[in-house]
Amino acid sequence: MTAPRTPPPAPPLWRQAFDAAERAVAPRAEDLVRSEYFSLATALARRAQTVATRSVQGLSARAWHLVNLPAGSDISRLRAQIGSLDREVRRLTIQLEQERRRAGSARATTTPTTEDSDADGAQPADGPRPRPARRRAQRPARP
Repeated sequence: MTAPRTPPPAPPLWRQAFDAAERAVAPRAEDLVRSEYFSLATALARRAQTVATRSVQGLSARAWHLVNLPAGSDISRLRAQIGSLDREVRRLTIQLEQERRRAGSARATTTPTTEDSDADGAQPADGPRPRPARRRAQRPARP
């Protein structure tokens, strides 16, 4: 014999209200979202937002320049230049390391110079760079 199945409990009242509202609103919302007017209104709103953002950025950039300070666009341009310079320095460092290795293998029979011994402790260009030592706060001398 099998035990009789008990029906699942009814959902809470808030869930029933939500489901009823969703059944009433969802078809109308779907029709609205799929309409040509909705896509046109969305495109116009996006365009207006872009125009407003650009005009505010231009106005603020002019205001910063009037007081002889850099604007956000200036900072972005400088960051891009610094990134480009950093990549170029890394590329040149790799080339220099390769040339030093080639020159080192050619003169392996000669005695090492002080420059070679100093360069032995150098870190590779692609590894982490050492951080500068932090200055600690000086405490006043005790009397």
